[in-house]
Amino acid sequence: MRAANAGLAFVLTLALSVVCAGCASEAPKNAAEELLARSIAFHDPGRVWGERTIELRWTGSNPDGEERLQFDFVMAPGRDAFEMQGHYKGTRIEYQLEGDQVSVTVDGEAEIDQETRDNLVLDREDGRFWRNYFGYLAALPMNLAAPGTHLDATPIATEFRGQDVQSLRVTYDAEVGTDTWTFYFRTETAELVGCRFTKADPSKPGEYIAFDGLVEAGGLRLPKRRSWYMNDDDRHLGDDTLSRLAVRE
Repeated sequence: MRAANAGLAFVLTLALSVVCAGCASEAPKNAAEELLARSIAFHDPGRVWGERTIELRWTGSNPDGEERLQFDFVMAPGRDAFEMQGHYKGTRIEYQLEGDQVSVTVDGEAEIDQETRDNLVLDREDGRFWRNYFGYLAALPMNLAAPGTHLDATPIATEFRGQDVQSLRVTYDAEVGTDTWTFYFRTETAELVGCRFTKADPSKPGEYIAFDGLVEAGGLRLPKRRSWYMNDDDRHLGDDTLSRLAVRE
């Protein structure tokens, strides 16, 4: 998990962490939209994302397997309703976003010095960095139907880590994000098995994520393990594991 190193350089001012029912249910217009619709039908057949409150436990580890973070999330419908509590780099964080109000405590203290705020990325994106970061990753592939997202019209048959896949190139409106993404879907089922992002600056090679396994609950099938690698040398950066998933009634 690469949050502190800004591996995902997103502003995410649009509702990428939430998919409206209309976005997910519109009839596909081309092969890319058809592939995405199939993938959403695989991962969210009950169309609960963005409609129900989702609870997650997210654990991140270093390449050597040492735990780096563990957070419990509550993602309510609406992009400005988010709760997070757990630890990151040995520090206890409790974070809540409700409308325009961001509330944070660090090790139980609400008064947080600037060095700590910088180290824990608390001020970035008007305090919404943690919601945007985890909201984006957790909502894949459903959020690829959100406004501000642009799919290349035609998927490409290729391979990703030895699997036959359909790849789909995705860009975003400039105010949302400047990275270019490629998503990889298992050919037979349209399950999302990986993604890759590259940057306009050629000196920054970007990264890719390989997904493995599924966690199923309440009509959702989300990737269980996300393994991060560098694009240029395949260096392993760490893993994120989704160890708990619940959908509230």
